[in-house]
Amino acid sequence: MTDYISDFYMDKALVKNPHYFKPGLPYLDALEFRIMKDPLTVTTALRTGEIDLIARVPMQQVALLERSAGITVVTGPAMIPTVALLNLRVKPFDDVRARRAVGGYGLDRAEIARVAFQGRAQPLVSVLPPGVPDAIDVNEMYPYKPDEARRLLNELGYDAKHPLQFTILISNLDATMADIAALIKNQMAKIGVEAKINLMDDTAVVDRLLVKHDFDMLVSFFANLVDINQRSVSFFKGRQSDYMGMDDPQLEAMVLQWRRTLEPEQRKAISADIQRRLADQLEWVNVTTYPFFQAYRTAAVQNFLFYNHALLLFDTTWLAK
Repeated sequence: MTDYISDFYMDKALVKNPHYFKPGLPYLDALEFRIMKDPLTVTTALRTGEIDLIARVPMQQVALLERSAGITVVTGPAMIPTVALLNLRVKPFDDVRARRAVGGYGLDRAEIARVAFQGRAQPLVSVLPPGVPDAIDVNEMYPYKPDEARRLLNELGYDAKHPLQFTILISNLDATMADIAALIKNQMAKIGVEAKINLMDDTAVVDRLLVKHDFDMLVSFFANLVDINQRSVSFFKGRQSDYMGMDDPQLEAMVLQWRRTLEPEQRKAISADIQRRLADQLEWVNVTTYPFFQAYRTAAVQNFLFYNHALLLFDTTWLAK
């Protein structure tokens, strides 16, 4: 690996391994990664031939690249969620009524999918996006009902004179999250909640979420999922990945039952029960699916395989001369 840093981007180069375990592969002699922070700079570089592939296309640039001659844009099943995680360690989100008001009935998921993602996302309540095996649709549990959200908040003692106030934490890694946070802020205002937005560097956000647990709501995209067990590392109280402060022995028992079960249909049924439990208690708040796109120069990049957000493999890819 070699590094190069300029005023505009940072380069990292990976060279071919002559002892690669697959005979005759990889075809490429080297891979050069250019880390560019500005979305327009990235897409311009692809369109002009300065780079050959974008590993993550910024949402704001997808339509432009789809219209660009000589560019192939690829995507796949919805396997990534957009989250609005609530910190169960802080009041009032330790009360399920507050979670149902803010993360349930008070969220207009359809508006967020339509506006922030240009209609390319789907409203999502279940902890599993629809492209994940065994995912079930539980969107009907939380239709957009601002009156019901206000009623629950009134039960908790919040009203026009004493509004609920909280902060939405977002990272500067993806500009779409700022759009989502702004939409949520406006939707919260409609149910009498005062939300403010805190935009921070991504490393600071990770520290606030994973280490300090210092947040009210976190809006972000999350990892590509393959099953309920992959997400369940966050469901156990006190574990390293206990982001939200869950304390649900019933949920933990269900996860352990899933892990002990070998029969596929039984596992599927347990997974469905876990998804319903999480939605009922809103211990994990999803907002929409997160559309993931990659793009490359059609004439140059050959045999590139799309693995969604999970993998980026180039061993059988080559460049046409």
